Amino acid sequence: MIVVLRLVALGALALLAGCAEFAPRSGDATPTRDAAWAARVARLTPLNTFALNGRIAIQREGEGGQARVQWSQADERFDLRLSAPLGQGAYALTGSGDQVSLVTPDGQGYSAPDLDTLMATHLRWSLPVAGARYWVRGLPVPDRPVTQLNLDAQGRLLDLAQDGWRISVLEYENDLPRKLFLLGKNLQLRIVIAAWTAQPQ
Repeated sequence: MIVVLRLVALGALALLAGCAEFAPRSGDATPTRDAAWAARVARLTPLNTFALNGRIAIQREGEGGQARVQWSQADERFDLRLSAPLGQGAYALTGSGDQVSLVTPDGQGYSAPDLDTLMATHLRWSLPVAGARYWVRGLPVPDRPVTQLNLDAQGRLLDLAQDGWRISVLEYENDLPRKLFLLGKNLQLRIVIAAWTAQPQ
């Protein structure tokens, strides 16, 4: 069973159907939509300091569960808390690009050079925070290849493929994503954001 997320089994999670090439095909794009997308990227990319809370659901190799999530981000530094249902305790992950630490519900502490290694070792799944800090804002990671991009009529991200992940925004609220679906290798993550404590300027 996935550590800390043992309680609630998940059903299959549906991925938004359909995608478009990163360079829109003739007739797919409009100047208004493209301009709205460019304006969103310019406005939201500098929002490097934010906090959110909500829920995360995980499905991995037939096992699944869910937890409350509290996530604070300040540039590359993050503080991520995952709390299991019914008082099973919280995992606290903190760090930056070159060093991260984990404190388990029983007070044990661990460290590693990167979050993927730490989470995979102790939780058996991993959230790619370096990329997800952009994806949760409905943005691609800057200066990284994007193989697919699909926008809605308002120039907001619907889904993209980047760094081995498929990211779909299922719902927006107040110009920022509220529901996201992340599909990686043998891993599905669904994030429902209840509240943002930082808003774009």
